[in-house]
Amino acid sequence: MKKIIFGSLLICSMLCNLAEAQQINHSDIRISLLTSDPGEDIYAVFGHSAIRVKIDAWGYDVVYNYGTFNFNQPNFVANFARGKMLYHLSMNSYESFVFSYMYENRGIREQVFELDSAQTVFMVRFLENNYQAENRYYLYHFFLDNCATRIRDLIEEVFEGITFPEAYEAPSYRDLIHRYLTQHPWGRFGIDIALGLPTDKKTDIYEQMFLPDFLFDAFANVRYNGRSIVSETKTIFIPDPENPAILPPGPIKPVLVCSLVLALAVLLLFVRKGSRIFDFSLFFVAGLTGILVIFLWFFTEHTFTQNNLNIIWALPTHTVIAFFMLSKRNSGWLRKYFLATAVIAMLLLFAWVFLPQRLNPALIPLVLAIALRAYRNSRLISV
Repeated sequence: MKKIIFGSLLICSMLCNLAEAQQINHSDIRISLLTSDPGEDIYAVFGHSAIRVKIDAWGYDVVYNYGTFNFNQPNFVANFARGKMLYHLSMNSYESFVFSYMYENRGIREQVFELDSAQTVFMVRFLENNYQAENRYYLYHFFLDNCATRIRDLIEEVFEGITFPEAYEAPSYRDLIHRYLTQHPWGRFGIDIALGLPTDKKTDIYEQMFLPDFLFDAFANVRYNGRSIVSETKTIFIPDPENPAILPPGPIKPVLVCSLVLALAVLLLFVRKGSRIFDFSLFFVAGLTGILVIFLWFFTEHTFTQNNLNIIWALPTHTVIAFFMLSKRNSGWLRKYFLATAVIAMLLLFAWVFLPQRLNPALIPLVLAIALRAYRNSRLISV
């Protein structure tokens, strides 16, 4: 750490005197983008981007990392839920950065930027200024402001007037994150419930660069004044295929659990014993899910959790109705509630593929179970 601090001070001193010290060659400073492969943890499953600054003459080699957060920050869980999560720019030695990804068996690629003297000075000064205690923290947004978009925005300033190539396709934000969640079915299930209609917006190449892999590909293909902004690309670490960073998912997946719920719902059409407990659990959990959807929609800073069509099957009122199921059900309004719930759930199933929001397919048996049990309860109530 002392070496890093000393090197930072040395860089600042060099930059302050660069105009006078003409003997300093900007080519001595090597600035590059580091892109790491996805990892096992859900926060690492989309990969990572960071900037490396290397000066061989001084033995200086550090990584500027915009993707740093602290589990011990005050109100961590509350800030995360409300969309007020603070990330910050950290600075670590290149050796420790690479070691951590090698330890997790995650591949690392490097793209060296083709910079002139002014661009080199600007970039290092920008990073050093961002690293100051009063500047390093920022309000994290997964799609709009993260470790990759911060670097994209910096490159836009370094190469003023740069234009990125057009995308070969226009997937939605949801399509893009699904590509990284094939081994995380429960993560995909939860994300699909939490994220609303804005996530299904089609993206262009600029928006796709919230993902490190897409940032890497864009930089590989972009041209500035007729030349590539990348002078060299190399692989720093190739992962061992016998020890994958992401393990295959277990046998208990959302579709299995939801299918078992549906099987029980059908069985209880013929067997009355235990039906009240089952109905209470089914509607109470669905209602709690609806409350979560409403909370993320209206009471947080998350913009991509708004206009969430999961609210159609996960009505928050189900949490209250669940308690009526534990007592005698002989109210006319309750019968109408169950009948309306059954109709709404069935209409949702019929309209599933036409909805503007892509709902998780594992929910289909669960929604069908809600429809069956709601209709069954409407028939059991005597008016």
